[in-house]
Amino acid sequence: MNCKKMVGIFAIFVVLSCLCTSVASAHRLHIESTLSELEIEAYFGSGAPVQDGDVKVYDKSGNLYIEGTTDEEGKFRFPPKIGMDEYEVVVNATHMPGHKGETTINLSQVSADGAGTELPLYSNIIAGFGYLIGIAGFAMAYVYWKRNKK
Repeated sequence: MNCKKMVGIFAIFVVLSCLCTSVASAHRLHIESTLSELEIEAYFGSGAPVQDGDVKVYDKSGNLYIEGTTDEEGKFRFPPKIGMDEYEVVVNATHMPGHKGETTINLSQVSADGAGTELPLYSNIIAGFGYLIGIAGFAMAYVYWKRNKK
């Protein structure tokens, strides 16, 4: 196979791989919670924890229930108030102004299905490699087909 065809195939591969990439969200703020005691975990899209982030927890009427800061792992724990089943949590990243995350935790509707959540960063990376392997396989099949056509 001559060099011009290989360069052409490589160029098509590069263009297709650029079209198949997803939007990166390196500074998106994520919040997760657990129910043993209410634990808030705040982190950026890159997986880095929001350290010393200002946390404010409101009840469903909008009254401030508790406030504090996240630890070095991006976590903040607070005791749930008896009879309160919904919390509005707001986290501001103090070291990166402008990065703010909000979520509502409804203890009466907590489910384990995880619907509506984003994939973790490692899943996005694995999916990206899967796309690239698929494109490379398509390119190899095309080269094989062209070689046997002659």
